Amino acid sequence: MNTQIWERLLSYHSTETVQKKLEKTYEKLLYENSSSRSYDNCLRFVYFLKHGENFFTQANQSPPAIQPMLLFYGISQLIKACLIIIDPEYPSTSSVLAHGVSSRKRKKQQYHFLEDEIKIQRNGLFSHVANKIFQINHLEAEKYSMELLLKQIAEMNEVFSFHHSQKTSVLVDQDHDQFLITESVAQLFHMSPKRLAEFLEERYLFEFDKSNTEGIVLLKSVNSMATYNCMPFSYHLEEGNFYLPTSREVLLKIPELLVHYLLLYNLSMISRYETEWWYELLLGASNDDYPFILRYMEIAKRKIPYFILNFLEHNLK
Repeated sequence: MNTQIWERLLSYHSTETVQKKLEKTYEKLLYENSSSRSYDNCLRFVYFLKHGENFFTQANQSPPAIQPMLLFYGISQLIKACLIIIDPEYPSTSSVLAHGVSSRKRKKQQYHFLEDEIKIQRNGLFSHVANKIFQINHLEAEKYSMELLLKQIAEMNEVFSFHHSQKTSVLVDQDHDQFLITESVAQLFHMSPKRLAEFLEERYLFEFDKSNTEGIVLLKSVNSMATYNCMPFSYHLEEGNFYLPTSREVLLKIPELLVHYLLLYNLSMISRYETEWWYELLLGASNDDYPFILRYMEIAKRKIPYFILNFLEHNLK
């Protein structure tokens, strides 16, 4: 699967093709000088893409101890390739060059990764991408726990189920480009199917048929079911299915691609600066943090390149 995705991304390594597609995209977005901007950015785009791939390739060949750093720098490069499709001026100011997030000082005693938190900064790559690509604002000072972030990823459901005896997400059936909101799914939120559909429509990029007053409600995505941006649903890459978190408290307003950015930032900081704790975890495998982190990194290696390909297929036509 992963090799196939990188092979498909090879099509985007042609500056000739990318330049034409960028020009077309910039014209659609009503940017001035779309031709000259596309010439300026086509090489940058290919280099970001190649650099990101090199980091991921290296992560696949490296021991887990240094994988978080490689994966974080890899996702950063791949996101920048996506960003210049939407924002040809990036970086227009130095304020967008920082990572845009920070992790708290760690307590040496009784530290558990799942309880750790990450905080969003006003400026930096994270907020800039959230605004430009996903039209999400006002995230500064928001805090997210690692457990909450991991619950956004459908493939982590089985890990939570095995270690914590809790299902973090539920399978949602599809009818082409629509989700089926059934009674059993709605009951998890203590709502009727119609009320849950209204709730999701108010907060996310969905709409539903108001004439259907009872039974199964069809919820339609307004962005053609793009898997890179289907929040609060999560696409399970291995199954090809969509999942929804099982409680209102777990619903976030950040897409999964940015969830991976946050998780990998924190893991990269741990592997760089908390060496003693990190190696005790990796060599001792003494608590639940070990299977959660190792399983997550395997998912990230496959899923992030897939999301990037999905974004390019939707936005660079």
